[in-house]
Amino acid sequence: MDPIAATFLILGLAVLAFLSGRVPLEVVAIGVALALWATGVLTLPEALAGFGDPTVLFIASLFVVASALERSGITRWLGGLIVAHAGHRRGPVIAALGALVAVLTAFLSINGAVAALVPVAAVIARRARIPASKVMIPLAFLASAASLLTLTGTPVNVVVSELAEAETDRGFGFAEFALVGLPLLGGALAVIILFGDRLLPSRPDTLPDPAPGSREAETLSLVPETVRTGAVRTVRTGMRRGTRRTLVITGIMVVLLATGITPPAVAGLVAAGALVLTRVVTLPALYQDISWTTLVLIAGMIPLSAAFLQTGAAEVVADGVLRVVGSADPHLALLAVCVVTVVLGQFISNVATVLIVAPVATAIAVNLGVSPLTFLMALTVAGAASFLTPVATPANLMVLTPGGYRFGDYWRLGLPLAVLFLAAAVLYVPLIWRF
Repeated sequence: MDPIAATFLILGLAVLAFLSGRVPLEVVAIGVALALWATGVLTLPEALAGFGDPTVLFIASLFVVASALERSGITRWLGGLIVAHAGHRRGPVIAALGALVAVLTAFLSINGAVAALVPVAAVIARRARIPASKVMIPLAFLASAASLLTLTGTPVNVVVSELAEAETDRGFGFAEFALVGLPLLGGALAVIILFGDRLLPSRPDTLPDPAPGSREAETLSLVPETVRTGAVRTVRTGMRRGTRRTLVITGIMVVLLATGITPPAVAGLVAAGALVLTRVVTLPALYQDISWTTLVLIAGMIPLSAAFLQTGAAEVVADGVLRVVGSADPHLALLAVCVVTVVLGQFISNVATVLIVAPVATAIAVNLGVSPLTFLMALTVAGAASFLTPVATPANLMVLTPGGYRFGDYWRLGLPLAVLFLAAAVLYVPLIWRF
């Protein structure tokens, strides 16, 4: 079979499997890697290269750091500040919650931050006499915006930075994402405060806890077990042994990432190793805290991204996009890429979406003679705009039951936010990362 045709066929089957929710995410990812080898698109070492990729190792180390921050009581302590000082007005409560979720997401990652703050948000809502349905979706949406503050905010940032390094010999800096993340966080907070009360449902806080369906269960599998069950630990207060060690080690990792003294994977692995050696986290608990589904998903999809570049499939799609939108204005091509990313990101993992679309985006940039950094950062922003469905991200799904939501409750507030992120990706990003 022609390598380009085989690559498109494997992509199509993978997307169908993701959308069906009937095939475990890990099986889809491994199936993609094996199919690329079986069809001769990639050699076996190339098809399995994702499992040794520095990106995967760095993300694994971040799960360890997130576990240490949660287990040492740091996240609970920060949450307690809001519980103690939040008033009874919805606007200030949402603003304070947004500030807290921004701090936690920047260093703990989006899924860990939301899992840690769901019970805190519930307590805040009860004390402020605000329905939980007015608080939980804002928590998840603000976390998505805050994931654009640092390299460690979400695995998507790590993936895109590594792709930028491969394409341009310059990855994105640790806090470089904040150039677009801070304005978007402020914009998202303004939209939620101004329109959230009207666009979010008002529901009783005591609703049955339905068992998740197949797609929901697959999305939740992207969250480590201890994070999914972290609500019980989060409501307790006080620090635990190892807090100071955790802060010191995490601080050193942040410095290494921010200065670029070492590659991100080295900084993360050193921090993870130090946390184990100082017994902040133990190995049995550590294995539970790592989301193996996330790691296998990324490792299995990285070769597909490579296949798009090696076979010329990305060039084929890029040429098709350019024939439709023309080559006079790169903004139109950027818009097309971002729209595809936003749509796909509502139904399949945004990490998988970015890995699929990134080769196309870089190929379009090369054909237009513009910087791939512009397209990759815009792709990152569009990938964070997963606001329309509860299954778009694990964070969205984690607030479904606590907020008493239905499937159709997300898009009302999510749509203006998605438009905001899309506009930022197409119009604002090129102002900072020039074409």
